[in-house]
Amino acid sequence: MTPGRTAADAAAAVLADPGLAGWLLSTDNPSLAARLIRVGAKPRRHAFVMQRDLREALDEPEADARLRLIPMPDADDRAGWEPVLPSWRDAYPPDHPDHFPGDDDTAVAFLRRLVDGSELGRLHPASTLLADSGGRPVAGVMINVRLQDPPLGGPWIADIWRDPSLRGAGVGSVLISHACRVLAEDGFATLGLTVTQGNPARRSYERAGFRVVAESQTVLLPG
Repeated sequence: MTPGRTAADAAAAVLADPGLAGWLLSTDNPSLAARLIRVGAKPRRHAFVMQRDLREALDEPEADARLRLIPMPDADDRAGWEPVLPSWRDAYPPDHPDHFPGDDDTAVAFLRRLVDGSELGRLHPASTLLADSGGRPVAGVMINVRLQDPPLGGPWIADIWRDPSLRGAGVGSVLISHACRVLAEDGFATLGLTVTQGNPARRSYERAGFRVVAESQTVLLPG
């Protein structure tokens, strides 16, 4: 905010602009978010930006022998994304803070935008799927390279998931350590992500060396 101005001043300026009515607004100022919510904005997401220093060593755990790393489908391979959807859907059930409400076609379109780079930036080769012995994708991590400087830019975990049946199998650690190694070999120094408040995955990220570096709240402006 402008020096000398309060959260109430900023909220009033936002609400006075008819061009912003109905827009999503993200802010790292909790007072501004609280003020906007108080006057009618709807909270949409409270998230934490986390970052890992890739220069710090991270042990790469051994994956379950029944699982193997396989490449992501190409963005234009519609059929290739269909077997990925079940594990991705199951990882974000309706009660999950990051549940995706759209239908399968919308979900595939979203994932394909991550792959073709149009959503967050180019997809890095550190991105990978994990498949079971039958070749069925059961987990994955998508790393995009955002153009901003860290902590909001650079290599970024756009999505990481696993089939709920693999809970406790260390799949997330395998995916993260693999990504960290490949990114470090490519000369990157940091890896970032955003985790929604209430997502239990935050504890896993902390164990993997990620630390909170920023906080943001997204609200839907009235009108």
